Amino acid sequence: MAQSVERRLGYRVRRAIGPWLDRAVRSVVPETYRVYPSAYAGTIERPIEDVESRLSEYGFRWNPVSMYHYTPLGNQTNGSWVYRDSPFADRQLHAVLVRQARGRIDVYAHEEYNWRRHPLKHLRDAGIDRDRGSEQMRRVLTDLDAEYVEESYVRRKVAHLRRRVRRRLACGALG
Repeated sequence: MAQSVERRLGYRVRRAIGPWLDRAVRSVVPETYRVYPSAYAGTIERPIEDVESRLSEYGFRWNPVSMYHYTPLGNQTNGSWVYRDSPFADRQLHAVLVRQARGRIDVYAHEEYNWRRHPLKHLRDAGIDRDRGSEQMRRVLTDLDAEYVEESYVRRKVAHLRRRVRRRLACGALG
């Protein structure tokens, strides 16, 4: 099965069970699985499929076992990708993609313990480094010739609010 087909099927399954799984895990581990503003690496103006294809070519692997993440603005993530030097490397770079609009992707990243080698440290967010991860991810985006911009948190929040208002107005006009 091709990775893109596997990813789409896994994505639908993950999206269906993600909220339930998130609640179940949080009843055992008091963690919040959200991306933080400090993990923001940049915004890319490209279709998400293109971004994912480039990450895959670079050596990132889609991570279906990643917890169900959400952003500070309440958006659900659209992709979780991991880069490791080897399958059982000590650390990994975890990239989280959030589609803001068609062809507009916010990229968040953090460096963390590899869940395959340190499952408990990983689960507890021990040693997670959002600043280092976002810096590493910016270097990856530069290596991939993926033009990105670093927008301020306030600018992203205002854009998000604008989209929500437009959606509600459109729904109100239809209803």
